[in-house]
Amino acid sequence: MDRDLLQEAGRRLSGWERTMILTHVRPDGDGLGAMAALKRVIESAGRQATAYVYAEIPDRYKFLGESGGFIFWQDDDPQKIDAQFDGILIFDTCSWSQLEPVADYLRKSSLPKIVVDHHDTNDDLATMNSNALYIIDSTAASTSEIAYAWLRAMNSPIDSLTAEALFTGIATDTGWFRFSNTNSRTFLWAADLLESGIRPDKLYATIYSSYSLERLRLMGHMLSTLELHADGALAIMSITREMFDKTGAKATDTEELVNEPLDTGPVAVSVLLSEMRDGRIRVNFRSKAPEVAGVDVDVSQVAKQFGGGGHQRASATRVEGKLDEVRKRVTAAILSILNAQPAQ
Repeated sequence: MDRDLLQEAGRRLSGWERTMILTHVRPDGDGLGAMAALKRVIESAGRQATAYVYAEIPDRYKFLGESGGFIFWQDDDPQKIDAQFDGILIFDTCSWSQLEPVADYLRKSSLPKIVVDHHDTNDDLATMNSNALYIIDSTAASTSEIAYAWLRAMNSPIDSLTAEALFTGIATDTGWFRFSNTNSRTFLWAADLLESGIRPDKLYATIYSSYSLERLRLMGHMLSTLELHADGALAIMSITREMFDKTGAKATDTEELVNEPLDTGPVAVSVLLSEMRDGRIRVNFRSKAPEVAGVDVDVSQVAKQFGGGGHQRASATRVEGKLDEVRKRVTAAILSILNAQPAQ
């Protein structure tokens, strides 16, 4: 990573007495972990930081909310909001669509901004204005990995709760170090964070072994919609509003459900469509590495066709339309890629 860029970002951040911290909608462990870590570091230096979320975060990440002190975003006149802060720090996205609740405000805000992200896909947020600094490294396994490098470049102290937040971001965005984005740097920096005394076994249990019964019931309904295409290479599933109502599950309970079919050998791509309360369809995409699956589907490119983005192996979007119609379009898009693959 560019140490000069990280140090310049550190100098800018240290000049802000009041920092706003943001991440994307439906934040995951990476976005929340980076926010919690930087908020703690900023406050330990005697300055103010406010980290916003837009809705309730998943129960399994509540410990990050406790250490990070997240609050709910409240929209207001942009000039009034600007008057409360000196700069804005944005983590884990470089896309307007993923910042929808604050996008209008950000377009009108005159505050300087620092954007930290590791995704391949972005839109004109990456050229938002001349007073924004971008730390974007698509070779990083997670945004929390970039945040760790940034704190090291600034010689900032990393206490145990800050280390826990960063480790959570790194571990969850790499599927607990099993996804193809994991590299030697990931292990080295995760090992360094463990020196603070955090317990990965406890974190794993908190994050992956404490789901609600409502989620389990929702999974049953979801699996009843499972369809396999292309000799089992594509698994596609749906969750309707009726399923949420029947089970009492929340939107946050859908996290990671898209991964379920990937434990089956023939499945190379898994897709989950969920009806949102605003009438749109959220579509989550996952794919296996070609060395494992025998086919190569870059789901970030599929998501991009539908206005979204993300990683090669994990992406998402939100689409206007009826569930069945969107499901047909998504299925056709992926089958066209699978059908174009050379025979193995």
